[in-house]
Amino acid sequence: MKVLLVFLSLHFSVAVFGQRLPVHYDTINQSQFLDLNGVLDYSSTSLFNELTSKFYRGGFISNDIKDASFDKQRAVNRIGIEIGGDVTYANFNIKLFKNKPLGIQFKAGYTIFGGAAYSKDLYGLAFYGNKPFLGDTLDMSGTDISFTAFQKFGFGLIDMKSKSSVSLNIYNVSKRFSGDFRSFGLIQQENGDSLDLLMNGEIEYSSSKKFNQGIGFGFDVDVKIPIDWQSGRKAYLQLKGDNLGFAYMYEDQMKYSFDTIINYSGLRLNQLIGDGALLSDSSNVLDSLGIKSSKSNPFLMLPGCIQISKIVDDMQLQKIQSFFGIRMYPSLIYSPFVFGGVDFRVKKSINIGASLMYGGFSKLRGGLYMNLKFDHLKMGLGTENVVGLISRKGLGQSFYLKLRCDI
Repeated sequence: MKVLLVFLSLHFSVAVFGQRLPVHYDTINQSQFLDLNGVLDYSSTSLFNELTSKFYRGGFISNDIKDASFDKQRAVNRIGIEIGGDVTYANFNIKLFKNKPLGIQFKAGYTIFGGAAYSKDLYGLAFYGNKPFLGDTLDMSGTDISFTAFQKFGFGLIDMKSKSSVSLNIYNVSKRFSGDFRSFGLIQQENGDSLDLLMNGEIEYSSSKKFNQGIGFGFDVDVKIPIDWQSGRKAYLQLKGDNLGFAYMYEDQMKYSFDTIINYSGLRLNQLIGDGALLSDSSNVLDSLGIKSSKSNPFLMLPGCIQISKIVDDMQLQKIQSFFGIRMYPSLIYSPFVFGGVDFRVKKSINIGASLMYGGFSKLRGGLYMNLKFDHLKMGLGTENVVGLISRKGLGQSFYLKLRCDI
């Protein structure tokens, strides 16, 4: 758990761009525009900020801090991070089809998506060691860890009026890691002189340090659908999919598969794991322990995002509008993310909004945002975790940024 937290926290200082809610939509015709979108979102169901912040800000983790998060743990817990972004350039002056109001668009983006589902016992072992659990059985079955980092470049078409679009993308996968522990248990004697380790699962990670490790192909799609709404007004539903595709890892991936029961006597836990320990990569006893190592070049599904939502229509005159929807990733560590909120038009150039959301890597939380509109520029700033921004008892951090420049 500590290794995972450090690994995720290293990315907190990266300035990147990505797509986030809520979407403000208009049908104003432009000849060209440039979009920048960015998000940095860390969240958890059970780890307070006062604990996780120590891994990227530094500081001492006291027993009180560990105990507070330990009391928050449930049978199944989640922790994860989403860092991503894209820049899109659209040009309606260049038309590939004479009789169609379609422009072209180019986009480039960067995505980091990773996290874990884990048990309360795994947290206890990671932060307290095995000594407090002598004579007990630690059940860490069902632990699932996933991490992928990739970049994309795409080309597509965009409708001049509706702003619906589709693009075909090529991807470079620069890093990945996955771990699936279907069964994972630790049984210790009360005197601590022996233990049994039960494991069934596999770990796979990139063994190369190269930036280019895999190649993928996929697409982004953004469709706006008008619907009848209150008092005869129109509203818009958005169906948006990002990074829907697959990749092939042409650089070798190390794979460890295990289905074994290992008994140790007269050894401490820190003699089994860590640098120079029996279960380290340098050990030549893996086969005798029932751990099989191999190299693979797998195909994998990219951690693409699908979001279906009612969006805010900037062409409407009413002061208050609702937005709501659902966001999903094809990953067991990410639960369906549902959200809803209200947008308030303070004046023609200023909108503010508030929302509630549940799911993803966390539980119930609230969000706030502000959108500013100028002649040729729109800017939005917000968060999907208000408590996390102001409190040590928050369960994560969230920031997002939107910029659109009409050219």
